[in-house]
Amino acid sequence: MTLRKTLLSCLIWGLTSPVLASPAQDLFDQATFLIGFYYNGPAKVAPFRELRRQYQPQLDQLCAAEGEKCGFDKARQVIARIVQEIADPFTMLMTREQLIDEQRYGAGLGPATARIGVWVRETPRGLVVSEAFPGEPAFEAGLRRGDLITQINGQPARLANLQAAEAAGNPIRLSYSRQNSPRTAQLTPRVAEATMQPRLEINNNIAYLRIYHLFSSERFSPAERIHAAARRAEEAGARGLVIDLRDALTGYDSEALLAASAFIGRGGFIYDRRFQGLDETYTVENGRLFVQPEGEEKEEQSALEQPYLARLPVVVLVNRHTFNASEMLAYFLQAAGRAKVVGEPTAGALGMSGSAEGPLINGEFIAVSSLRMRHLDGTPFPFKLTPDVLVEDDLEALVAGRDVILERALQMLR
Repeated sequence: MTLRKTLLSCLIWGLTSPVLASPAQDLFDQATFLIGFYYNGPAKVAPFRELRRQYQPQLDQLCAAEGEKCGFDKARQVIARIVQEIADPFTMLMTREQLIDEQRYGAGLGPATARIGVWVRETPRGLVVSEAFPGEPAFEAGLRRGDLITQINGQPARLANLQAAEAAGNPIRLSYSRQNSPRTAQLTPRVAEATMQPRLEINNNIAYLRIYHLFSSERFSPAERIHAAARRAEEAGARGLVIDLRDALTGYDSEALLAASAFIGRGGFIYDRRFQGLDETYTVENGRLFVQPEGEEKEEQSALEQPYLARLPVVVLVNRHTFNASEMLAYFLQAAGRAKVVGEPTAGALGMSGSAEGPLINGEFIAVSSLRMRHLDGTPFPFKLTPDVLVEDDLEALVAGRDVILERALQMLR
């Protein structure tokens, strides 16, 4: 994902309907322009005028009874349908709150809203904890990866129930089990601070590095932390390193490349833009990131303070929820022959990038796959990463106390 940007409203309105027919029509015109003009992902998306002609009848039908008073909600239904039919995991509607969260991640913080501090997966039996963040309420209350939450305030454990309870901000009573042993916890949601930064553990001479995202800022760089973790692992005498990217969020493509340079030294990619027709090349050398627009000189964009090149064996863990920039980090290491990847095929947003365009006039944004990614030799990236060793992320095994993907990685390193 590239850095976020905001388009000038005059550019949008200069290419939309000349008559402000209704709030719904205005929002529809703006969103279809952004999708139809910028989209360069794997789907076949028509130019914006054709896209409007295709979906305008749906909006007209929804607005038939309201006319000029037809509100944003009607247009949003059609826009959501367009996004769903594109079926590109990177192209999506985003709220302002989601963008604020990403800005906080880039500052090394957690989300802006109060939470108990777990990532969960919903199953018929309840919510399986895939991550409990140290320093947050759930971890402090004793929850750990693999626990099965069965009830939330006496109600069945569903993701929607958990989110509603967190939003209320009141104390939450959880019933959960650990390997069939029932437990309870009482905890109160709170705003997370520095709990989503890369985390390193070393056990039995094997280093384990958990990475949650690749957002960065002038104050915080996951890549810097990853280089430092690689140094610490080797200085501690680790015989191998497991990099866990399961469920990892996106971030910035350049940060993924800088992070990968802790193990590959040099690398790069090319952005193929749809509407400009000019490529842009990113390369990394010794912890220094360079950008070269087509036809221009290469310039240094940023540099790590203490780059490191690790030599220890590496295994990367991924699953179907490893997304975008996190897919890229795993792929950079795999493609360079520097690491074996274990787990499930990833989310499918690997070979694309773009920005959250907007703001839309209803206050939301729309992320658009406006960039395709190519290797330095010009060949295209795949749209998802296929692991070297396929292992299902088995939630039933996790609830029973076994992390089968991690087990396989440890076998390979030993």
